[in-house]
Amino acid sequence: MSGQTRGFSVQASRWIGRVEAKYGLRPGINTGRPASSRRAAGEPSAAPQSGERGMALIAVMLVMSLMVMLALAVTFTALSDHSVTANFRNGASGFYAAEAGMNNVHRLLHGDQIALKAIPNPPHVTPGQPTLTPEGIAAAAGQLLTISEHFPNDAAYHTKLKITDINVPYPADDQNPGHGNRVFYNDPLNPAMGQTENYIIGYQVDSVGEGIAGLNGTVTLEEQGVLTFSLIASATSGGARRGNFAEFALFTDRFDPYHPAGPFIYQGLGPGDNFSGKVHTNQTFGFWTGADGQDAPVFKGHVSQSSQTASYYRYGAGDPPPPVDANSEVVGGVLVAPQFMAGFDRGVPAVPPPSNAFNQAQAVLDGGFSLSANPPTDAQLHSILRDASQLTTALGDPKDPGSTKPDLSPGIYIPTDGEIFTGSGIYVMGSADQILLKADPSGNRQTITITQGGNTVTVVVDVDAGTTTIDAGSGPRTLRGIPQDRTSQTNRPGASLYVYGDVKSLTGPGRDASGQPVPAIDSSFALTVTAAAYLTGDSGRQVAGGNVTITGDLTYETPVVDSVGNPINPKAQNVLGIYASGGNVEVPVDGRAPTNLQVNASLAAFEMRDAQGNPVVNAFGGPVGGRVRSDLSNWGDVGNMGRFTLVGGMQSTTYDNFAVYNGSIHGYSYQGFWDPRYDTTQFSPPFYPGYVVDMGTPTDTPVISVQSNKPTVLSYKRIYYGTLPPGSPPSSK
Repeated sequence: MSGQTRGFSVQASRWIGRVEAKYGLRPGINTGRPASSRRAAGEPSAAPQSGERGMALIAVMLVMSLMVMLALAVTFTALSDHSVTANFRNGASGFYAAEAGMNNVHRLLHGDQIALKAIPNPPHVTPGQPTLTPEGIAAAAGQLLTISEHFPNDAAYHTKLKITDINVPYPADDQNPGHGNRVFYNDPLNPAMGQTENYIIGYQVDSVGEGIAGLNGTVTLEEQGVLTFSLIASATSGGARRGNFAEFALFTDRFDPYHPAGPFIYQGLGPGDNFSGKVHTNQTFGFWTGADGQDAPVFKGHVSQSSQTASYYRYGAGDPPPPVDANSEVVGGVLVAPQFMAGFDRGVPAVPPPSNAFNQAQAVLDGGFSLSANPPTDAQLHSILRDASQLTTALGDPKDPGSTKPDLSPGIYIPTDGEIFTGSGIYVMGSADQILLKADPSGNRQTITITQGGNTVTVVVDVDAGTTTIDAGSGPRTLRGIPQDRTSQTNRPGASLYVYGDVKSLTGPGRDASGQPVPAIDSSFALTVTAAAYLTGDSGRQVAGGNVTITGDLTYETPVVDSVGNPINPKAQNVLGIYASGGNVEVPVDGRAPTNLQVNASLAAFEMRDAQGNPVVNAFGGPVGGRVRSDLSNWGDVGNMGRFTLVGGMQSTTYDNFAVYNGSIHGYSYQGFWDPRYDTTQFSPPFYPGYVVDMGTPTDTPVISVQSNKPTVLSYKRIYYGTLPPGSPPSSK
């Protein structure tokens, strides 16, 4: 053992000597001074000690060990980085494959294939009964949404479907009030017009993406959602299309550019008019520009009319030219060319306007459960309603239970048994002097204050608590339950405020210190205010009621457009409808309404019709009601009222105006912002009037069509099997 040690020391000594010789060094003696000092003093050098040689050896070994460790670390890092990169690349490949599968599923969900594949073959329709079955829907969805696909880079995806719930409509004659989703006849008086069936399907889809086999590249995208679609089915007719008037930014049954009311030669859509939603008339549109052809109206939504020809005019060009079958026309050497960004179709089927407000009255009693071609009977009114000032006392027996002309005394009535709010609204017998709407900023509560004569009733709907509080002046009484819209595919807080007469003033709470409107409609509430006209039997005044006068701002607590009209908050639940049945929606220019009026709502006004559906004419032979307008009979005395900004749409029998232009504005300059939520019936105002278009002649073959298909994603997450790749996207979005 010692010999080996000495031998190693000699070799080390020789190596050290070579180092000293290379660098001109001589061994010194440890005298406590540096070698250079000893040489300067002439002292002789001495041989190196064995301790110094050992220290040099240890230093060399440490350096060599460090070099080995560094080499190993670099190698390990390179291998690890290569593995991480490969895993990340493979994980990304699996994710993108899974995403491709989910996109394919979305394409099928947004189409009509599931509904069409579930239709029985051959087609069979039983009036009043749902056409599709849960088994048929599940089988069709499973076949369509179970997909596999492989890619050239060895990636692949596999989709799997799980149906979590299927809501098929109950039969049309089902009498259970809790069954809100039922088959609806498109026309209760004419079952041959077919029926509408709403289907709700809860689903879960897994899209499993796989990267290169053998690596951690399996990624699952899991989506849970609800698919809703409607069928329009008929056993004998040529088909039908059903819709809601709120889907129109502008609808007018009559539009005559050449015979406007008053001392004018032309009326039409012109400078400043900018529509984003659908626009339609059952007659002929007129379009006009400034004298130089500039400022043509702009239509970002689809435009249609039943007439094959349209009219064009430029200001100051004299008598307007006749209509032409074209999208533009040169008038007096100037091109009048409206901008139809989504197309202009002429010669399309007419959309029949509503002829009454029976459904709005019925909705007060049962939330829209029984859509009817007739108004409620006195027996129904007396059995369901109670006077707001005497909620614990039932009404007396009616004189004629079967009469459809109400014999209630003027007052404000609530559907209740004294403990529970049983219906979906408020019934006002006689005209209302004022209806004031207010949102509660501290909670999900809607306040409705109604003044009639010397009586004031305040109704507070607390959505979160599920209660409705009534105060008729003698102290509040709280009822269990809130008004619910049962016509929607899923019940929602919604009320019908029905007035058998006029609404003389409809307003919000006013404006704050900065001049901004205080919200009128709570974020969680939906409301339609209806004024219904009625025949008096008096030849001097055949019709009474039906008018709604807007005297103040009506805005949403959760806005749906920004200051320039761009859509925001697409899932906001606050909705307002204003419906004048047999009367007009009036925006006064005599000082009762403020300048720069702001209204968030869909406005409808349709003319008065008799029991047979025929228009009722006034003493001058014209229609009664049916206009959304300002009274401009004395327009010369009216100044510039600023802007009337409407977030929503207008639908009426006859097109009318808010201002007169003779070089300056007299009245309101209309500014319309489209509420894109109205593109689907899901967000239309509750119990708002709808329509049915007959699409063809009767046939012996059942006709079934799909409309209103809308999938809603409730959750979406990513699941990684194996190690989560570094830097990968978050686990949910």
